[in-house]
Amino acid sequence: MNKPPVCIVLAVASTFVLGQAHAAGPAPANGDAPAPAVQRQPNPASTQWVKARDDFPAPPVPAPSQVSHPGEAPVQATGYGPAAKVPASTTPPDPNGVAPLPPLVPPPGSPPDFNAAKAAIAPFTPAEIVKLRRSLDDTRKAKAYRPVRTVPRISSITVDLSPGAALPIARMLPGEMATLVFTDMAGNARPLAAAPRVSDARSFEVEWLQDTASVVISSRSSYEDGNLVVMLRGHTTPVMVKLVTGEPDSANKNRVVDYRLDLRVPGHAPGAPLPVMGAEKISLYDDVMQGFLDGLPPKEAIVVALRGEVPSRTQVWQFDGALYLRTRVNIRSAFDQTMASSDGMRVYRLPPTPYIALSDGDRSVIVELEIN
Repeated sequence: MNKPPVCIVLAVASTFVLGQAHAAGPAPANGDAPAPAVQRQPNPASTQWVKARDDFPAPPVPAPSQVSHPGEAPVQATGYGPAAKVPASTTPPDPNGVAPLPPLVPPPGSPPDFNAAKAAIAPFTPAEIVKLRRSLDDTRKAKAYRPVRTVPRISSITVDLSPGAALPIARMLPGEMATLVFTDMAGNARPLAAAPRVSDARSFEVEWLQDTASVVISSRSSYEDGNLVVMLRGHTTPVMVKLVTGEPDSANKNRVVDYRLDLRVPGHAPGAPLPVMGAEKISLYDDVMQGFLDGLPPKEAIVVALRGEVPSRTQVWQFDGALYLRTRVNIRSAFDQTMASSDGMRVYRLPPTPYIALSDGDRSVIVELEIN
């Protein structure tokens, strides 16, 4: 092997020495030993994030064309054979750990084989790939199968704190979250005074957003039950809520889950404005009005057609000789009873009338009813 010229060796050595001296920094003028370089500590936050890339790894360096003898046509360079053995790339490593693929080189001494290359790239036939995809899809379906399906529901209930009264029940299933919202009789939020307590923390995970009236509950197991103790601000009596995740002896394949359950507690929340209509107009334990408020009117209820500038999400039914108005705006007409939820939805019961006056923001609206 031919040795490199001495001048090239000296140039490389001098460049290396200068680079080391530049990296070490200038020497102090007083002859003291140089101060050690301060190593920058990597930012922990930056090491936990990897930026997404929109480019592909650099392709392998093509092999140089083979030198042809005088009088012969130049030979086309290919990706196979000894010519494909290119020197190692000087490209710095990718920060995401993605390295370019090396060129495909067949075993030494074997001619290029199309069938061998095809078997290495695509070992399965299209039919086999389709069969594998179907098998993977069946596996995913089996993994996602649930013997009991969820029927999500947003409902409300009035809590009776008197002795002997039935407890409110929150229905849930594993993998589904339920939110309890506590309100007063007028629909105002009633914040908790302290964190709630759960009877079995192994079966239920309970979280409370501090200074709010909302409690989020997650069930960890099926066919378990427990109870929740809630203390409200300005209320000395604790509110007890029953937690259930299914009945073991039930054969029903569908189960209602309370995605949001509004618990209406009698009384007024501290700091909330008193209702203008008076406490006697507020209905608490009327199952019929509760059904209209939850959007589940009785089967015998007749939908009343409305005309005019009807506000959004406003409905009227005729049932048992009375009209039931479900709306989010205020009513100006006379009514008998009302019931509210935590999101501002209200139900009014009023005598039959061909017109209802509503207040939608800063404007008055007259709705005409087509009563049979």
